Amino acid sequence: MEIRTPAFGPVEIDEAQIVTFTQPMLGFPDDLRFVVLDPDPEVPFQWLQSVDHPEVCFLITDPRPFFPDYRIEAKEAELRDLRITDPDQAAVAVVVNLSEGIEGATANLLAPIVFNTERKLARQVVLEGSGYPLRAPLFPPEERACEAGG
Repeated sequence: MEIRTPAFGPVEIDEAQIVTFTQPMLGFPDDLRFVVLDPDPEVPFQWLQSVDHPEVCFLITDPRPFFPDYRIEAKEAELRDLRITDPDQAAVAVVVNLSEGIEGATANLLAPIVFNTERKLARQVVLEGSGYPLRAPLFPPEERACEAGG
């Protein structure tokens, strides 16, 4: 099947790659079918592209390389519809915001996306009371200063 994307143009995908959200992502009630595009495996970012609305696309990443202590504690009822029976089936991603450019990139740690990688199901979970921020800097200012030699 072919989908048209604003960033990559037409992309051929296998329908088996489609991830179905059991609940829509916040603010996107009409988008339940997505595909994860990974144009450069050397880069720690992927694109979560809507299959039905090409203009809906999110930059996502595995939070662990950036936030090694990040842990999610979701309610069992929130994850029941993902039908995860083994921890190896689960994967977590966070949405990345680039509105301030790559140096000012932030990650939404408050509402991660949990995937059942075997069943191709996903759900965004809001971690109420977790203390996690909506916009956590991916590259803290002290890291940027070190990289710049200062």
